[in-house]
Amino acid sequence: MATTQSGGTVEDSTPAGATGTAISKSATMNGGRFDFDDGGTFLGGWEDGKAHGHGVCTGPKGQGAYSGSWHYGFEVSGVYIWPR
Repeated sequence: MATTQSGGTVEDSTPAGATGTAISKSATMNGGRFDFDDGGTFLGGWEDGKAHGHGVCTGPKGQGAYSGSWHYGFEVSGVYIWPR
């Protein structure tokens, strides 16, 4: 379960195993922004509680990012960006 920006809760849309806050304008989400408790974020689509479609996932404190295609939680084709 996640809390939306408007204060509502969302069931079965939170990325599996994740804790944090989902930000969306609707209670039924197929994507949006998810802020992880460790400071990382995911912005993109998800389905069945997993990243799916196109999305960008950043690590906590700017510790790198992955931008590209996701297939039910797995990176498929994209670019990793690591800080110097």
